[in-house]
Amino acid sequence: MKKSWHEKNPAILHAMMKEIPAKYPDLRVVAEQGAVFIRGNLPVMDGTEILDRLQIEIKLPSDFPESIPVLREVGGRIPWHGDRHVNQGTGEACPIVPEEWLVRPERDSIIAFLDGPVRNFFIGQILVEAGQPWPFGERSHGIDGLFEAYKEMMGISDRDAIVRYLECLSRDVLKGHWACPCGSGKHLRNCHLCQLTKLHAKIPAFVAQSALSRIEEQLCLAKRMRLPQR
Repeated sequence: MKKSWHEKNPAILHAMMKEIPAKYPDLRVVAEQGAVFIRGNLPVMDGTEILDRLQIEIKLPSDFPESIPVLREVGGRIPWHGDRHVNQGTGEACPIVPEEWLVRPERDSIIAFLDGPVRNFFIGQILVEAGQPWPFGERSHGIDGLFEAYKEMMGISDRDAIVRYLECLSRDVLKGHWACPCGSGKHLRNCHLCQLTKLHAKIPAFVAQSALSRIEEQLCLAKRMRLPQR
């Protein structure tokens, strides 16, 4: 069985167990049943002011930081509904499109995750509860939001082209004799190699692979839902 990140690097876990309570005294890091969880009462801050407190659980995936932490609000405050960016079946919150977090250099910092996407997510929830609009703009649900994120990262609007770019970026090395993903019919070396090289430095291969898997999974699910029932 493949070892989890905290089994490979116990020193990182021990440092996390000290670092998180030092900043968030009501949060605790717990390792149980082969997984790592962060649980407790999270203050939602605006500068030095505490806007609210929510009960949360964050599960760190076994391949962290190559997968995004899984956030749940466990106090029953936030409805499990797509319009509130919470998965109806699992209660998993979507504070940020995973790929937008995974391309950041601070993706291995739980403090950065709490201070950034988690804080912003809950500020949005507090405002929506008060009848106000989402403050930071919203991504669409599912792969629509994923394509919106990559449209901004790549500067490409065509979904088929985004998939072709991701297929190139999912490789460890770019090769000039490949067909350029822009669809020109030219070799990559004679077309968008410079752009792909810059994107490859920004979007690691494992992130592109994750995006392709999510797209394929969602497209297969959508296809199954369209099939007539016997």
